[in-house]
Amino acid sequence: MMAQNGKSVGITLTVGEGALVMEALAELPFKTVFALIGDLNRQANEAGGAGAHEAAHEFTFERAELALIVKALGDLPYSRVHALLANLSLQIAEQE
Repeated sequence: MMAQNGKSVGITLTVGEGALVMEALAELPFKTVFALIGDLNRQANEAGGAGAHEAAHEFTFERAELALIVKALGDLPYSRVHALLANLSLQIAEQE
């Protein structure tokens, strides 16, 4: 998905990557991430929910939300997040 009006970015995440994003966000203060977590859950449910067997789903994030996700992932051990961060970087670069 191409960036919409320069503010939104479409990112495809596997189920495992999505779980890692949620785990990372859960480590941040709730008031900082509750709206983003709610939006992630809504988008996942619209894509088929927890019972979906697809390998990946596309999510749309505002750039500020994506920055918060990257910050949260940066707080987890590198060995757990390096592949996801590389994937995010590639997807973002493709849309710029």
